[in-house]
Amino acid sequence: MKEIVMINKTHYTLSDRIAIQMGLDESKSIKEIKDDIRRPSSGIIKEINKHFQLKFSSIYGRQYPCLKWNTCNVKGKECYLTCKNIEYKLCSKLEKSPHVCNGCTTKNGCRLVKRYYEAKYAHEAYKEKLSSSREGLHYTNQETIILNEILCPLIIKSKSVYHATTTVNNVHKTDFNLKTIYRQIKGGFLSISSSDLPRCRKKPKQKKNTNYKRNIEGHTYEDCNKYKTDNPNAIETQMDTVEGIKENNAPVLLTLEIVDINFLFIFKIDSQTIDEVVKKLSYFKDIIGTRTFNKIMEILLTDNGREFINIEMINSVSSKINLFYCHPYSSYEKGSIENNHELIRRVIPKGVSLKPYTQSELNILCSHINSLYRESLDGACPFDLIEKYISITKIHELGLHKIGPLEVTLIPELLGYKNINNIKKYLDKDDIKKANIMFLNDDE
Repeated sequence: MKEIVMINKTHYTLSDRIAIQMGLDESKSIKEIKDDIRRPSSGIIKEINKHFQLKFSSIYGRQYPCLKWNTCNVKGKECYLTCKNIEYKLCSKLEKSPHVCNGCTTKNGCRLVKRYYEAKYAHEAYKEKLSSSREGLHYTNQETIILNEILCPLIIKSKSVYHATTTVNNVHKTDFNLKTIYRQIKGGFLSISSSDLPRCRKKPKQKKNTNYKRNIEGHTYEDCNKYKTDNPNAIETQMDTVEGIKENNAPVLLTLEIVDINFLFIFKIDSQTIDEVVKKLSYFKDIIGTRTFNKIMEILLTDNGREFINIEMINSVSSKINLFYCHPYSSYEKGSIENNHELIRRVIPKGVSLKPYTQSELNILCSHINSLYRESLDGACPFDLIEKYISITKIHELGLHKIGPLEVTLIPELLGYKNINNIKKYLDKDDIKKANIMFLNDDE
């Protein structure tokens, strides 16, 4: 005999319930119904017992179905239909499977309370319970306190739902689900709203010409992918700059990221020129050592900015650098470092001058970014993984230190009132709102 394979699904469909009702109406056994719909017998019995309906016979000229009728002080006409304390006598046949009267041959003349399974009613009851179970907050008083007094403020401070949820679960031994937290924020059940989160405003995409405007044969994005295929163990680092206000010889931030672990380095350079980039790369190499530098720079992917276009000058820092360029207007090709730039912009938004910031302050910002738990790293933060690439002593020498998870802050207050005043100097209230910038202690 051919073995029947059971369908391993959690929820019953309407067609499943119709098949169950038809089987019960035809006086089929649970085993026969199981073979028809390929569901476990235990699940079918639970479904029937969970969604049966009670039906009372007409009481005209007859005794009320409630066994408490003669002694009840609150009885009334058809009170048995709504009373929660009703007691009634059931047929002894209901003690046996399938526990309903659908297929009973004597049900028409029976005056006892009956139990029926009806597919339409069962499915409507299921949908209503499913909907209500996914609404609101279903937490203990202690969990609710943790949510509103610890988790929500940490989301505001770190600007990361994943980091905040992971930290609270680790510290307070809770089991909050990331998707549930997102859903409850969107539904307005928590003390923060969707507008408090990053990426709550999507920008329209613009089509641009992505063809290379100069000959960089051997250094294209396609060449990069080929090199990674041929050298699967090669470490990729991405390089970019973060600009402030547009003016001549304005300082910018040179950023480097080890892609495998999302570890970011931020260096302030005096101007957006190739000379400044080479000078800072040389400084970086001197700190971490030539061997380590060559290891993490085996693949260096950047964009077509004027500060990166001289391949020979960048290779003068180290001949071991394999330099590659993304297509023009294709920042998504180095999306890993762009994601870290978003974290920078939560503290230092676009359109402000970078002159006021010292390297020490940028090291603080960089340390907080590298201490943020990442879902892409299975709940670790970049600092947890850096020693595989660079010794922690060298990292400390660069001015970077791990921040405790409850202390991670990625809002303007991180760099103090100097940063807040700098933002307000260059951005008006509308610009601040559009950039989704939040101040915790703003008196204005």
